[in-house]
Amino acid sequence: MKLRPALRKLWRGLSPFSASDQPTFYLKENKRLEWIFLAFRWVWVLLIFLMDWLHHPTSHIDMLWAGVALALVNGLGSVLNAGIKSMRAQRWLAITMLLTDAVFAWWIIFFFVNDFYTAAYASFIYVIVEGALRFGLAGSLAMGVSFVAGLFAAYEYRRIEFGVRFSYTGFAYWASLMSLVALALGLAVNEWRKQRRESERYQIENAVLMERQRIAGQINADNITELEGMEPLTAREKEVIKLIAKGKSNAGIAASLGIEEKTVKNYINSIYSKLQIKSRYEAISYLFRKPG
Repeated sequence: MKLRPALRKLWRGLSPFSASDQPTFYLKENKRLEWIFLAFRWVWVLLIFLMDWLHHPTSHIDMLWAGVALALVNGLGSVLNAGIKSMRAQRWLAITMLLTDAVFAWWIIFFFVNDFYTAAYASFIYVIVEGALRFGLAGSLAMGVSFVAGLFAAYEYRRIEFGVRFSYTGFAYWASLMSLVALALGLAVNEWRKQRRESERYQIENAVLMERQRIAGQINADNITELEGMEPLTAREKEVIKLIAKGKSNAGIAASLGIEEKTVKNYINSIYSKLQIKSRYEAISYLFRKPG
């Protein structure tokens, strides 16, 4: 029974932004990111034809078909990206296109598996970068693991099919290099996301604070004076609600009154209970209801 919530949490995490970030703004950002990958994929189509012309793949015809197939997939992806209207569908498209790029990258690498043309392996760095930008550390590591597994399969296939010895030093070099690239990129993207969330949280908190100060500034002296008649609040509770009206935080109220923050929380809970309110905004609204 615990597996389903865990899978659901993982699924919601497969996004360039946090699971709670679901507004239209983030859907547009995901779609713009997809357009960038679609544009780069057209470049890869041209590179496939160029590699087929300049180098010696195992099959020129299959190499050409790979380029045509990638062009068709990219065209379909463009149509889908233009028509998608939800984050869920956009996430599915992102996963599908990333897996497609990984498959095509290995398809191209296998065209040169009979030769020591290791430069083809470097093309997989693009797939790792894509995984990191799409899904952070999880995406980059997943693509890094897929590279190591695929490289092992490629070396074994080359050994069996063409009689080329398994290069342990080559395998160790490329596996280590790609793993380090995947780890570094994933950590960098995760840190960027963390800073972005903190920046957005700060902006929201700052906006709320400014609104509180604006409301507090609109409360005239008569409203504050009327606090003296607010029963059944104690004198200390009246001091606390005055400071709430001025936009003070719990820590600010504690510093102003020379008491502990825990004591401030107790006073606020008592005020809420006596006035039958549930928030600071309701407390300020209560002041507006007092006759001026």
